[in-house]
Amino acid sequence: MKNLYKLDRLSVLGTVLISILMTVIQMIISDPNVADMPQMGKWLKLLLYVVGAVVAFAIAYWLFTLLLRNNDNYKAKLVINMAIGLTIETALIIIVFLIAGKTNIWANGIAGVIGFGTLAGLNWKYLEISQSDKIKISVLTAIWFILTLF
Repeated sequence: MKNLYKLDRLSVLGTVLISILMTVIQMIISDPNVADMPQMGKWLKLLLYVVGAVVAFAIAYWLFTLLLRNNDNYKAKLVINMAIGLTIETALIIIVFLIAGKTNIWANGIAGVIGFGTLAGLNWKYLEISQSDKIKISVLTAIWFILTLF
């Protein structure tokens, strides 16, 4: 795992793009109205999903860096941890949707506990920050998980 954090900027960008792609796929699969839309509507919906996923990732990253503004040398680790946690969560939601044909709050909750739990665990273990900052980002991760349920 330690070798994962020594990636160059392009590889870190690749992990973020994989996470955003998984989020977009999850949104497309869980939207029942996409199949009935005309072609232009599908492209606009795809653009909306991509912009939404990028903005959500950027806002979450900004909130994490706002809490950790007095620390240095954590940004690449934080981005990779966020990408791993969100990719696990969206992959689990996609699998549940493909098996069951729908999702509910229980499926989202279980996938969220696993995905955001992974994010919190990776942040707790691998970010080299103070204990109080680890508690702050763990609380922010828990709040983010609760917000994704609704």
